[in-house]
Amino acid sequence: MRKIELLAPGGDIESIKAAIVAGADAVYCGLDNFNARKRAENLNFEQLCGLLRVAHQHNCELFLTLNIIVLEHELPALFKLLNQLVNTDIDGVIVQDLGVFEIISRFYPSLPVHASTQLTTHNSGQLEFLKKMAATRANLSRELNLKEITELSSTAHQLEMLTEVFVHGSNCIGFSGVCYFSSAHGGNSGNRGRCSQPCRDQYQRTDVGADYPLNMKDNSAFDDLEALINAGVDSLKVEGRIKKSHYVHSVISTWRQQLTKLQQQQALSKDKTALYTVFNRDFTNGYLTGTVGKEMYIDNPRDNAVQHFSALESNGETPDVDVIKVVKQRLYDEKTLIIDSVTEQIKTLDISKPEIALDISGSIGTPLMINVFIAVSDTPVFSVLSTSCLTTADKYHLSAEELTSRFASLNSFKYRLKAVNCTDLASDIHLSFKELTQMKTAIVAFLNGNKALPKPIEFSEIRKQRLAIRTQQIQDKAAKSTTLSVLIGNRKDLALYQQLKQQSETENISFYYAVPDSIAAEQQKLTALFNANPELTPWFGAIVLQNDFVAVELLLKDIPQTLIATNNSGVGHTAHKLGISWIAGPHLNTSNSFSLDSLKKVGCVGAFISNELNAKQIKAINPPKNFSLHYSALHPILLMTSRQCLFLQSSGCDKSIMDSECLSVCKKHTSITNVKNIDFIVDKKRREHNNLFGAEHFFNPEIIEALPNKFAHILLDLRTIATQSQFIWPKADLVSAVNQLLNSGATPEKVNVLYQALSASTRAQYLKGL
Repeated sequence: MRKIELLAPGGDIESIKAAIVAGADAVYCGLDNFNARKRAENLNFEQLCGLLRVAHQHNCELFLTLNIIVLEHELPALFKLLNQLVNTDIDGVIVQDLGVFEIISRFYPSLPVHASTQLTTHNSGQLEFLKKMAATRANLSRELNLKEITELSSTAHQLEMLTEVFVHGSNCIGFSGVCYFSSAHGGNSGNRGRCSQPCRDQYQRTDVGADYPLNMKDNSAFDDLEALINAGVDSLKVEGRIKKSHYVHSVISTWRQQLTKLQQQQALSKDKTALYTVFNRDFTNGYLTGTVGKEMYIDNPRDNAVQHFSALESNGETPDVDVIKVVKQRLYDEKTLIIDSVTEQIKTLDISKPEIALDISGSIGTPLMINVFIAVSDTPVFSVLSTSCLTTADKYHLSAEELTSRFASLNSFKYRLKAVNCTDLASDIHLSFKELTQMKTAIVAFLNGNKALPKPIEFSEIRKQRLAIRTQQIQDKAAKSTTLSVLIGNRKDLALYQQLKQQSETENISFYYAVPDSIAAEQQKLTALFNANPELTPWFGAIVLQNDFVAVELLLKDIPQTLIATNNSGVGHTAHKLGISWIAGPHLNTSNSFSLDSLKKVGCVGAFISNELNAKQIKAINPPKNFSLHYSALHPILLMTSRQCLFLQSSGCDKSIMDSECLSVCKKHTSITNVKNIDFIVDKKRREHNNLFGAEHFFNPEIIEALPNKFAHILLDLRTIATQSQFIWPKADLVSAVNQLLNSGATPEKVNVLYQALSASTRAQYLKGL
């Protein structure tokens, strides 16, 4: 049987140790910076090195999460970290930011790179794209069903990539990586590891009586283990880096036992008692089995353990107070026993740095000898001799103080230099500093697993090279102006397009048309539309599931357009293979210059900068040669896209399980309001997934004044999404006004006039930044 990895979460030292003793094959964890779980305790670098040593002693791998988007000013710190990380035995680095993929593949190719779930991988084109980014494995979107996982795992294996799937832990209601709910609502970006989980907040009671209308049950594929293995999954991933050690141990040991039974061809267990004993919101496998619907919701975001066991004690009847009290005490006692047991099991796992000692000896006419001792060993673990023999000192002589200073750098993240013993070293002797350095290098290589330390990458040198390119670009841009783009989204908008098209002949406006999510169902109509309107540039959304992705290539082959815009990297990669240029949309989360480099490698000719950035953060980003920057100055704020029905717990729905008609036929609109009286728009259009929008449109014409000539194109998204922002001006008049501002030069007064075009709007994300 092929190796199946059980991958455990590690949010702190105790949890990582607990995962190791529970039987995890690998653990993923994060440092204080650059990881998507800022609320976890996380590690410092010294602790990481210690845990690496302990994990490898127990045949367990350790993966480091660098799974957030990175800002330009953070690049020096990132290079500093990678310079250290490349000198460890880390087994993999989990990445979201395309710029980090580029940096690692270009400067640190020895580091294996895994694609984070934040990349929302759900079609075969994305796997091909990630292969170009040098990814060795991909964490597939948790919304996929077994059929889709089977197809993508097969593709991944053909590409010599592995796949991992979340099998236990929290469910997200929105597709990861393209969820901006926490960012837009509270200023805490999920793409920066700061998600405040507003989806689990309490809301004003909805029409169907739900207080937590967006709250999902936890994911558990415990009963689907054999099906996942048959689907070709290589790694079974447990969510939970914010959970404590007793949770990690209980879940991992339970899964370990189940996986062992499967490997030994024993009957699999149906007993989930241990999983229900620790934190849970009840369990569902709805995504995996394709039974997406009402059963996946729970109107309680807190621990469900007491409710679960109380219901069992009461045989499904409403439990009384006495039953609940008994169950609470029993759970408390059981968790205490688990905590005590885990504490006992992990107490011998010592992550403190091993002590090393040097014994330096030699006399005139003999080589200098250095013996290296680790811990309390009586015999040296390594010895090194100088090439030359010691000579009588003339001016400079080797003293104990000099040698102690020379070898002080052995006191590192991995080892503590305890002593330098020079008792058997003659006095008044000399050896060149060059040879001492060579001897120290040999010791360092031994302590590094007999591998020479790679030379650190100096970001200052990279910065100089990029600044030279930037200077040339500034000179080139001086003669260029920013042009306007408009995005429309359905056939009703075509009348606006025809009106604006007449203006565009004199005003140089370009047009995008949003392709619906259900591309396969619309393929023929889309083909006719784009052939009839060759000036329209296709705009693809972030979610293009495999069935619809297959239709993308057919569509692109049948239309005359030589440029598309897409928020899905798989669609971009397919366009590149067909010789079609593409622009990366705003939901690809571009936030640094290296991400632009990575996109250009696969035929991308321009990119929208993430709308989560402020002016200062945007200003620092500089594109490669012949690559354009774009910015969306007006759009409805998409908070999340969900494969789940968002109406089941809000306004209600006749169906309890979604079917094929839900995507293609359903058309609904409602709103939900949280307990702070903030509204959110739930919108579902035919051929589209369920979407959650902010109450007001994002509108930021100030960007034109703040960063003149930064962007080749400014976008106005004029799709019909009903929010509380009403268009006071006719849309055509707004387009003309913005275009005039671009052509005549922006001033604060001119910008302020534009805000009158909408009844209400926001640019909170832009003002706050990341």
